[in-house]
Amino acid sequence: MNLICPLCGKYKPEDSLFCDDCSKKINTDFEINIHESDELNEDKTVVEEQTEGISELTEEDTKLTEVVEKQTEVVEDQTKEADNKSFDYDSVENKYPKKSKKIGGSLFWVLIGAIILIVAFLIYNKTILSKTLEQRAWDTAVNENSVSGYLEYIESHPDGIHFDDAQAGLMKLKEDEANNWDKLKVSQNIDELVNFTRQYESSPYIPLVRTRIDSLSWISALKMNSVGSYSEYIMNSQSGLINGDYISEATKRYEMLFQSTPVNSADMDSIRSTINGFYASLSEINHTGMYKYLAPEVQRFYDSGGLTREKITGQLMVTAAQIGNRRFSFEPNLEGVKYARETNGSYKVNVPVVKSYLENGNSVHLPGYIAHIEMNTDFEITSIHESKPFPGSP
Repeated sequence: MNLICPLCGKYKPEDSLFCDDCSKKINTDFEINIHESDELNEDKTVVEEQTEGISELTEEDTKLTEVVEKQTEVVEDQTKEADNKSFDYDSVENKYPKKSKKIGGSLFWVLIGAIILIVAFLIYNKTILSKTLEQRAWDTAVNENSVSGYLEYIESHPDGIHFDDAQAGLMKLKEDEANNWDKLKVSQNIDELVNFTRQYESSPYIPLVRTRIDSLSWISALKMNSVGSYSEYIMNSQSGLINGDYISEATKRYEMLFQSTPVNSADMDSIRSTINGFYASLSEINHTGMYKYLAPEVQRFYDSGGLTREKITGQLMVTAAQIGNRRFSFEPNLEGVKYARETNGSYKVNVPVVKSYLENGNSVHLPGYIAHIEMNTDFEITSIHESKPFPGSP
């Protein structure tokens, strides 16, 4: 049933023909009573009788009469329809949904909007954000320019746009790595080797490089041949900076040269004077000088057993004549002298020594020797031998 008033277009009760205002106007002007749906047939008769009784109407009243007649016909049809079926409440509910349905619809669209935002965020992460992170990783690898940097990019972005570039950079570094190692095999520069380990952290040559660094560090310690140089080698070994393959020898030499007992200045001066005079005479094969600084009986002279000083100096003169200009010269480091006084008044002395000889007109220096000398109370040498820097050293 239509719920709109046919005269003014306003809402009307479902069981009335017109809205309340139009019904009052019609009842007032035409003295027509509109009854409920169960009296529609009777109302029709009344309306028709009253309509026939009206003779003179204004133009507006004529229009109203026509509307009434039409509405009467509608009432008849509706009456018949009402008789045949009951009122369809479902159609009304469908046409005018309740507010709860409107709220449900709003929640539906909010849910749809949230889903769209989530999907957009996932797409952003998948495309824009992932590309940004990949570019940052690539820039880091290029700036670092290391094997580990390129490997990290390849592992993190196996489908990255710079994957091929990373592989090319990796191969280039491997090629450079091999070439650099070929050059460093004979390098004497520890800093170059250390830089290689930093640039090629995962290089298969790292163990060889570290061994080379350790060897050069030991050679450097031997050249200085002092308490300080051996102490530094020991500390670097213990901290892991170097392998420490020679730490046992370094410890032994450190103990040889470390002055652990108080020093008597007069004793030290006398000891240094004997050492300096003896090695000067030995370098010059000076019979008189060597005789002066040797004790009458020498228990050990280098690799020889007990001999008199006359025999020792005589043998040295013969040897010097045989070798000519190829003889050694000796340079003791008097500042590095370490001594200990025994209970019988004798002295045990250790002193760093550098040997030199001429070869093709060039002077060759051999550092790393430590002479072990024993002296009597008159500061005469009763025994002398040496520790060599390497096995087979002259």
